[in-house]
Amino acid sequence: MPVPVPLGTEDRTARLALRHPDSWQREDTAQADLRITGDDVVLTVRSRPSDRAIGDEAASLLDRLPGAVDGLLLVGCDVWTSVGAPARLVEYVRPDTGGDDEDGHGDIAGAHLLFVTGRHRVDVTVERPLARLQATDDVVFAVLESVRATGPVTARDTRELEALPVPPAPTELAGPRIGDEALATLQSMAGKRWSPTLLRSAGGRELVEAGLVGRFGTLPATTQALLEPWSDDQAPTTLEQHLPDGRVTRLQAWSGTVVDTPDDRGSVLAQLSAERVLQTAAGRLGVGPAWTFPFRTGALRADLVDRRLAGGDDAPDLPAEVAEADPRLARFWAAPWTVSYLRRPGKPRPVTIVRAEGIGFARVGRTEAGATAFGAESPANVYRSLVRAFLPAAS
Repeated sequence: MPVPVPLGTEDRTARLALRHPDSWQREDTAQADLRITGDDVVLTVRSRPSDRAIGDEAASLLDRLPGAVDGLLLVGCDVWTSVGAPARLVEYVRPDTGGDDEDGHGDIAGAHLLFVTGRHRVDVTVERPLARLQATDDVVFAVLESVRATGPVTARDTRELEALPVPPAPTELAGPRIGDEALATLQSMAGKRWSPTLLRSAGGRELVEAGLVGRFGTLPATTQALLEPWSDDQAPTTLEQHLPDGRVTRLQAWSGTVVDTPDDRGSVLAQLSAERVLQTAAGRLGVGPAWTFPFRTGALRADLVDRRLAGGDDAPDLPAEVAEADPRLARFWAAPWTVSYLRRPGKPRPVTIVRAEGIGFARVGRTEAGATAFGAESPANVYRSLVRAFLPAAS
């Protein structure tokens, strides 16, 4: 449940009213109708004349945003109903152009609330450091939910939802590719003196050929950096995915050291920052805008869910009575599934996320009394699960 957030101050423009914490300060600026800052959050309001429908304005925003900053990732788009006007909430993550140093804040998480009145388009953007996403979520959404259109609203919501962009294809990591024996040999070296006898093993020879170990047993600085997280037996955060064609992939991250096993041709080793690991995991999951509406059914028989998650020839159909009562769930159930297990150190149960091809996401919850919770999940909330898992693990 969201934590209640006290919103003491009201601010207004000609097009909207909103409330925010008393500690947030209004700033004078010629570039916006309103700007408010506080707690690492920057809120900006802009409006302009427009008689276009919300679907047209939202499609224009979704088309324009990725090109605004190289590397920007759209993580969600939802119908927003509390403004008193047709509205959309678009969430995104963009690289911080200031860099991840003392002058920058790393990647930036943004929420863009767009609404139309019939005569005007109004944009409310809220940005904060991605590292502060969890800490600021409650207050940011409390402020967004307080936004109300003022003045006459003649616009009507579109009967059909606009088409959403397709998420970008997952990126392949750049780095040396080695087999299982070579990987085990490399991991066995962590925290120990290098034994020249390993050079004579098949795994050792492969490490030399991959450039991870010198021909006389020397370890390049890049290899030493890869080995560092393994020296104290750290457990990785793992994204394990079971694809519709039966393949299984794994992305493992230890404090910047990443082992990516996308197929049966071995593993790719790389050094990545926490935010780049997160970006890679989001790409593998297929995070991107998708319309999300709840299923009417909140739980299903545990054995039925287990068999559907396992896939293969034994994958069961949804019972006819459930399919008839819940058409959305029926469409989701019938589509090809990618099943992802997000495993975190110290957490006995993985987070289980299902992506139905061409439809969206669902989360598999706890099993009680023979029934397993199964509910639709927005891409933005899937992304938040990745933030919780990978930012602490890889930072």
